[in-house]
Amino acid sequence: MLQTPKHITAIIESHLDQMTRLEKQIASYFTQLDPSSADLSQENTIQQLHISPSALTRFAKKCGFSGYREFVFAFQNNQQYLDKHFEKLQRSLTKKVLVDYEEILTATNKLVDEEKLEEIAKLIDSSKRVYFYGIGSSGLVAMEIKSRFMRLGVVCDAITDENNLIWTTNILDDSCLVIGLSLSGQTEEVMEHLQLAAQKGIPTALLTTKSFPHPTFDQIIPVASVRHLNYGNRISPQIPLLIMLDIIYAYFLAIDKEKKENIFKQTIRE
Repeated sequence: MLQTPKHITAIIESHLDQMTRLEKQIASYFTQLDPSSADLSQENTIQQLHISPSALTRFAKKCGFSGYREFVFAFQNNQQYLDKHFEKLQRSLTKKVLVDYEEILTATNKLVDEEKLEEIAKLIDSSKRVYFYGIGSSGLVAMEIKSRFMRLGVVCDAITDENNLIWTTNILDDSCLVIGLSLSGQTEEVMEHLQLAAQKGIPTALLTTKSFPHPTFDQIIPVASVRHLNYGNRISPQIPLLIMLDIIYAYFLAIDKEKKENIFKQTIRE
């Protein structure tokens, strides 16, 4: 993995919540700018945006820089990095997407707890039934991972709507495992029924970007937050969930690997 300085666009987007309306307009200008051909001089920028020099300075400081000059220096340095590490690519948007993926992988690398992920893989292997709870786009992740584990012989299901969450939670017993998927940790239906499962003594795990000081679930698996990366809709915010689930899947496959690979081969149509 490349050791990247944080992409200037990601720096800008990560501070959007603290910006005024005018500063957000300035942010939009810079995130959509093609750095390879941009005139970043203060004179040109204030003319293009019809703003005062002080507004530009406040924006730069809001992004964590001492002033506009330091912001421009970081902007240009970032372009040099992109030119060096993505020599074959010509378009700025392509490079931005790839750098976004690098940031997700870097953040995930810092969050991975191998022992915890291996423990969940063992729980999946020993449970009679596994349920993946997810709503909306997290529900799509639940369906994807359900199909992958099912092809390795796991009796599992993706529960992706409120009615099925109610019905499934009612039939759980201690031979089951429930894995909740909620990036925000605030998806009401998922959190409510994961909590009910935990109260029944069912093994539970939650994959989320939210930290819980006093978790009521057996396992909390932190995933990388891509809220600011997704602000421009360049990439799916579900990617961090898929990466962490892929690691769990790899640990699960390693348990009695030959048997699981034979089961998988039987699902392949010639």
